Amino acid sequence: MKRDSFLIISVVVAIVVLSFITLPLIIVCFTSFNATTQTVFPPNGWSLRWYSNIVEVGIFTRPFQVSLALAILCVFLTLSIAMSATIALTRFNFPGRSAIEGIIMSPLIVPQVITGLALLLVYSSIRGLPFIYLLVLHVILTLPYAMRVLLASMSRVGDELEEAAVSLGASRLKAFFLVTLPQIRAGIFAATFFSFVISFDNFTATAFLVNREPTLPVAIYGYILSTSDPTVAAIATLMLIATTALVLLIDTSIGLQRVT
Repeated sequence: MKRDSFLIISVVVAIVVLSFITLPLIIVCFTSFNATTQTVFPPNGWSLRWYSNIVEVGIFTRPFQVSLALAILCVFLTLSIAMSATIALTRFNFPGRSAIEGIIMSPLIVPQVITGLALLLVYSSIRGLPFIYLLVLHVILTLPYAMRVLLASMSRVGDELEEAAVSLGASRLKAFFLVTLPQIRAGIFAATFFSFVISFDNFTATAFLVNREPTLPVAIYGYILSTSDPTVAAIATLMLIATTALVLLIDTSIGLQRVT
């Protein structure tokens, strides 16, 4: 009897939590189809005008390109650094391993406002390209997430097969790419996904370093300050659809249970 009551309570709590998480997303999606200029729910009629307005206003195209280029470069650099650090931390014993891992993971516990402000103070006295500053910031923010996933994947993979390949004549680098890398493929997909989404969607820290060319989240924030039409809801809906499609693609290709 007590077990049944606990199960019922757990199910009710889970439903409530999921409702609070998904309901705002559903409301935003419905709001994007509003026929009027008001951002209200339920919509006052149905229209796709705000989806076409994303292109017509002309202020989101360049920020989208900046965010996309920034996220792609961030993924490349983050995976390169995270993979190198993961190999060093899991395959070699050297003094300071725990300290290095702690430094890499520290952005997870430092508020992004502080990170963005700190880099702003540093870069304000250094001449350079603002895009490079943003790239460094995003690598700092995404590196801990990629590291956590790759460390978990590498910890489940022994080095016996790689050592066997080396003993049969393969070079250490060739053995890694042909033997070890396929075994951590799911972790690489997960690290890529997390790094891309975190970089593309980041606003809190990015807002401190944007200059004349803002990223998409910063441009959306600036648009909200001056306009209250459902255009932003339409952008949010498209981003939600793209993220969902990417998750479904990962699920059908390698399985979410392997990624998580």
